[in-house]
Amino acid sequence: MATKIGFKAKPLIDSGGVDWLSVTKDVVKTLTEQEEAREATRVKGQADYAADVKQMVETPLGKDAEANEWLTNGITSITGSAGMDNRLWRSGALSTKDYMRNRANRTQGTDLVLSAYKTYNKNYDAVMEGIDDKSLAGEKMLFLKAQAESMFDFGKTGLYINPLNSEINVAKKQLVDGAYVMSDNPNEFLNASELMQAASAMYKGFDANTAAATLAESVGQRLIRDGFGNTIESAYMAVTGADNDTKSKIKQARLDQVRGILNNEDAGAYLTDTLNEGFSFTKDADEAATKNKVMSKMILLNQDGSTTLSKEQMDYAVDKFDTLLEVYLPKEKKAPLAPKPPQLTSGERTAQKEGEIGYGLALALTSGGSIAGESLEKIKANNNAIDNVYETETSYVIQYKDGSEDKTINKIIRDGVEARQETAVSLMAAVNPNYDVTKAETAKQRYLNTNTIGDRKEKGLFGERTAISSQNTSTYQTKSEVAKKDQGVSISEQIEKLPDPDEDNSNQVLDVIKDIYPLPGTESYINQIQVTGVGVGMDDVLNFKLPPEFIPFVQKLTGVTMGEGNTIKIAYDAPKDKATLRSVIDGIIAGMYDVYNKSDARKTPEDNPDATPPEAGTTTTTAGGGAGELD
Repeated sequence: MATKIGFKAKPLIDSGGVDWLSVTKDVVKTLTEQEEAREATRVKGQADYAADVKQMVETPLGKDAEANEWLTNGITSITGSAGMDNRLWRSGALSTKDYMRNRANRTQGTDLVLSAYKTYNKNYDAVMEGIDDKSLAGEKMLFLKAQAESMFDFGKTGLYINPLNSEINVAKKQLVDGAYVMSDNPNEFLNASELMQAASAMYKGFDANTAAATLAESVGQRLIRDGFGNTIESAYMAVTGADNDTKSKIKQARLDQVRGILNNEDAGAYLTDTLNEGFSFTKDADEAATKNKVMSKMILLNQDGSTTLSKEQMDYAVDKFDTLLEVYLPKEKKAPLAPKPPQLTSGERTAQKEGEIGYGLALALTSGGSIAGESLEKIKANNNAIDNVYETETSYVIQYKDGSEDKTINKIIRDGVEARQETAVSLMAAVNPNYDVTKAETAKQRYLNTNTIGDRKEKGLFGERTAISSQNTSTYQTKSEVAKKDQGVSISEQIEKLPDPDEDNSNQVLDVIKDIYPLPGTESYINQIQVTGVGVGMDDVLNFKLPPEFIPFVQKLTGVTMGEGNTIKIAYDAPKDKATLRSVIDGIIAGMYDVYNKSDARKTPEDNPDATPPEAGTTTTTAGGGAGELD
C-alpha cells in the first residue's frame, strides 16, 4: 500500500526486522524526486512570472494619451501585485493553489478590461436600435452603457487590484485624507467581468401588450352570471354585481396567473420601460430596499447582470400588469335580465328637478330678447352677487355688484353657429353657486330628455354693460386700509393725517395715490401717476403727471393749473391746500371709474360719452355702498 510520503513499504526480511539499507535508499530517492519536482515548479513559476510581467509591460498602447496613462498606472499596480505574490509564494507564505488562482485572476482581468475598452462603444448603434424598437430592455441597457462609459472616464477612474485574490476592478476615484482611493459606492465600481458585461451584454425587452394579449388568450373562457342576471363570457374578469368574496377569488386567481409568467427580468423591464413611473436600476442593495414600508423605485442589478425585485416591487408590477390584462380579456354580455331601476330618494328627485330648471334658465340667456331678460332677473334673485349679464359677439359677460372683475364665458361655436346647449353648461356653472361644470352637464342631459332646443329666434346681442357710480375720497380707501377691513379709514382721513402742506411732502402724497384700491383693469393707470414738489418763489407747488384719461376730471378744478402735456399744478403751502389736494384725488378716482365703465367688451371708449367731470371743490355721489365692499 502507498505511504503518505509516496513510496511502498518493503517486506520483512525475516521475522526479526526490516531491510533498512534498502528502505534508506528508497527514501532518499523519493525525497530527491520530490525536491526536484518542487524546484521545477519554482523555476517554472519564476519563468511564468517573468513572462507575465513582460507581457503586461509590452501591452500595446493606443493614440489616446489620457487612456495610455490610465492603462500604464493600472499595469504598474498589476505587476506590483504579481511581484508581491511571487515573493510570498517563494517564501512559502502563499500556497501554490492560491498563487495560481491569483495569476489567473490577473491575466483574465487584464484581458477583460482591455477587451471591454476596445468594444464598449462598438455596439452602440445596435443598442439604440434595440431600445427604440423595444426588443431590448431600454432602461437596463442605458444604465449599463452609462456605467461602462463612466468607468472609461480616465480622469475620474482607475484600475485597482484586490491584494487578497488579485481580482482586477475599475472604479471611480475619491479623495480621502489627501489621497485618491477606490470608491466604495456599488454603482461606482465594477470588476473586470462586470465591466465586460456592461460593455457588451444585450438584455431582451419585455413587450407588455403582447404578453398580456397572449395570457388573455391562453387562460380560457368562463361563463359567469352577474348580480343583475347578465351572462358574461370572460376569463378571470371582475364581475359587476358579484359579492365581495367572489370578486376577491376571481382577482386572486388572475394575480396568481400573472405572477406565474412575470419573472424578475420581465417585471424589471415592465416597471422601467412601460409604466413610465420613475423606476430605474441600482447596484446598491440599500438603495433598492424597502424602508419604513415605502417601496423603493430603484431596482437591484446584481453583479452577474441579473435583476432582483423586492417583494413590494414585484407585487406592484403584478398588480399593474393585471390591470393591463383586463384590457385584453374577452368579454361578451348575453341575454341580460331586466335590471331594476335605481330608486331615488325624495331629496334626490328634488335636486334633479332643480338642476333641470337651473339649466333651463342658463339656456334662456342664450335665447336673447325678453326671454333672456326674464331669465336674468331670476338668476339675479338666486345669486345676490350678480349685478348684470350681457352678450358680445363671442361671449357672455357677468358683472358683479361689488365691482370685482368681470367674468367672461366664451361661446361654444360649431360650424359658425353657437352651440347653445353647450354654452349653457358653462353659463350654469358660472351663475349658479351650487353647480360646477360636471353637475351642469348632468343637468343638461336630463333637460334634453324632455325638452327640444330650437334655433335662436331673437336677433341682436342681449343686454348692455351697466356702469357703476364713482366714489370719492370721503368713502374710498387705499389698498392698505382695505386690508384692515372695518378698521380702515377713508382716503380723506388719510389726507388729514399728512404733515402740514410743503413741497417736501410730495412722496407722502404720491404714496397715498399709488395705494388707491384699483378697480379691475385700472391698476396700470394708477401706477402711471407721478407727484413732484417744487418751490416757486415764496410758494410751494405740487406737480401731478396723470394719464390722459384722467385729465378731464381735474383740469377745471378750483386751484388747479394746467401744465405742459398731461401735468397739473396746485399750490401746497397752507392748510387750505389739502382741500385742493382732496379734490384732485377725487378727480383721479372719478377717472378710474370712467376707465372701468368704458371697458365694455363690445365697445371702444370712443363709443361711450365721457362721464361728467366733478365740479371744482365738490365730490361725486356714490352708489352701491362704501369702500368696505371692495373686499
